[in-house]
Amino acid sequence: MRYFLLFILIITLAIPVSSQKKTDSLLNVLSHTKDENKAYIYDQLAQEYFYNNIILLKNYAKKADSLAKIYQIDSTRVKALNKLTYSSIQLGEANRAKQYNKEAINLATRKNLTKGKITSRYYTGFIYYAIGQTDSSLYHLNKAYKEAIAISNPILKLQCLNTIAINYLSQGNYNVALKNFTKAFNIADSLNLKTRIINLSLNIGTTLLYNEELEKAITYFEKVIASSDTTSASLAYASALNNIGTCHNNKKNYKAALEYFNKSLSEFSKLNNKLHIAQVYANLGQTNLSLNRTEAAEDYLQHAISLNREGKSSGQLIINLILLGELQIQQKEYLKAKYSIDEANQLIKTNKVNNNKTDLYKIYSKYYKATKQLNKALYYKEKELFLRDSIFQKERQLQISELETKFQTQLKENENENLRKDLSLNKLQVEKQTQLRNFFFILAVLVFILVVILLNRARIKKRAHKIIEKQSKELKVANQTQNKFFSIVAHDLKAPFSALIGLSQILSLNYDELNDSERKTYINDLYNASKNSFALAENLLTWSRVQKGNISIKKEILDLPSIVQDSILPLQASAKLKNISLNNLIELSPLVLADKRSIETVIVNLVNNALKFTPEGGKINITANSENKHLIISINDTGVGMSQKQIDALFRIDKNSSTNGTNNELGTGLGLILCKEFINMNDGEIWVKSELGVGSTFSFSIPLN
Repeated sequence: MRYFLLFILIITLAIPVSSQKKTDSLLNVLSHTKDENKAYIYDQLAQEYFYNNIILLKNYAKKADSLAKIYQIDSTRVKALNKLTYSSIQLGEANRAKQYNKEAINLATRKNLTKGKITSRYYTGFIYYAIGQTDSSLYHLNKAYKEAIAISNPILKLQCLNTIAINYLSQGNYNVALKNFTKAFNIADSLNLKTRIINLSLNIGTTLLYNEELEKAITYFEKVIASSDTTSASLAYASALNNIGTCHNNKKNYKAALEYFNKSLSEFSKLNNKLHIAQVYANLGQTNLSLNRTEAAEDYLQHAISLNREGKSSGQLIINLILLGELQIQQKEYLKAKYSIDEANQLIKTNKVNNNKTDLYKIYSKYYKATKQLNKALYYKEKELFLRDSIFQKERQLQISELETKFQTQLKENENENLRKDLSLNKLQVEKQTQLRNFFFILAVLVFILVVILLNRARIKKRAHKIIEKQSKELKVANQTQNKFFSIVAHDLKAPFSALIGLSQILSLNYDELNDSERKTYINDLYNASKNSFALAENLLTWSRVQKGNISIKKEILDLPSIVQDSILPLQASAKLKNISLNNLIELSPLVLADKRSIETVIVNLVNNALKFTPEGGKINITANSENKHLIISINDTGVGMSQKQIDALFRIDKNSSTNGTNNELGTGLGLILCKEFINMNDGEIWVKSELGVGSTFSFSIPLN
């Protein structure tokens, strides 16, 4: 199963599905009940809509919470807060869910409400599962499970076991997941809880789907659909439709998959369930991509990513960003692809996710190969193959450990059997011979399996080396054509040099007809055009060298004030021409670890930029301060400032961020992009704050020594 098809919907066990008669009865009672008793009725109404309508669930739970707070009905309030936690998660409001959950735990602890406290702890684990932090989720769920055992509460035990299993399933630990689902199913069966039996059937089917047992999985999902009331929306019914769609997708029955996914999307939309809507969008994107419908695939993926960001679902977001990056590479939108996979990489580092790294390295290799950065392409391909090999080794060790455990267990059972029996010497000898034969048989099986595994590993390594050799040959050929790409960069100089030729031609042909003032004006324009052409040429050449990897960063310990002073000294003349006060206000500062030439280039570009957009009589100040093991350098000007739209276009090669200066100075915006490249290479960050008519402050950070 490919990584972007692992969006399998597993619902959390909670409260039974509502019946219309009971809902009507509660509403009738509500109209004749005093305010202090309405909190309980509202909580019961919220419970009835647990699966059917997230919006109504949240609305009734809010009313229950409000009244319970006024009349200090603590147990009802804890229940209402837990329902608000659940509904917020399903609506993609993770931060709000955390607030409700924290309030529920504090209240239950303060008022010594044991069951309410355990239930609230369960929802803490559920929140962490929903945002993709499985280790934290398992910590809280296991704690809640032990506490549920202590108070002999089978419903809480069942809830904890179900969500524990879901976490193991998301980690790819199918055996442990199935074991916990089975425990939960036995509890539900013993209590004759039909709704929960349906939900657990869905989860067991999903486990089989993860384990590629597709026909068995479809059988379970069809049982869920047959047992569901299709006249009203429910999570179990919607999830079963989605999962059958995934089974068809894995069988390459793409049209059938789309049909089920669309039905599932309709059902989840009725429930206003953003978390699962995002998952279905991702599945639709994958299936459309398989059918080469790239435009539809990208649209669905963007919808999924938007909902992932809103709900802070980092696990889903990582997978969708990797898939979007692959799609953008196919469409040759390389810059967009780089942004997508870089964001996925940052999320993997932040959330310490390991099970997506292989796919990430694979996409990085594709990207660098497509952009002719072939050394990097080979580097990431080797990382991908190494990681795949490491995973294979871990699986092999696990298989051997399981076989050894079975062998030791069998051996121990044989020994115990011998101790329990008082047999004659001949019988004991026969038993020993049997044991010895069994020992050698199991040992032979172990050796055989180990040999098979080692041979298989050798075969995989051999195939991997062939792939690397083939790609190395391709890289050598491609390297020969790489320089041709950079040779055409000079064409970008054509426009500014046309201005130089035009001005020169006017002076040459009309020199005698022009008066001194006009000649001076043309000469001044010629000077400015020459200066701008030189700056453009220098930035283009530097940019070309960066892209080719010809610029190396040599970090050393630097005294920043002297670096700044040396960098701005040649710019003082330009500042005086516009009557601008250019001030280096950095006196003493901690030493930094950075590359001198690249930092000088950044300072010159940022100060030039400030001079360009600061009117005559303005001021430019350069300051520095230490923060979080970094030195932050700021260039503040009293220039024309920028709108938010202009700020958003800065530092991006795909956006035209160039505007004329206060004296109509020309530019390309490439200087700021170079600044960002160099600061990133020095392990720093660059940003800007600006206000129209007030000025701008460009800041960048450098690690302290």
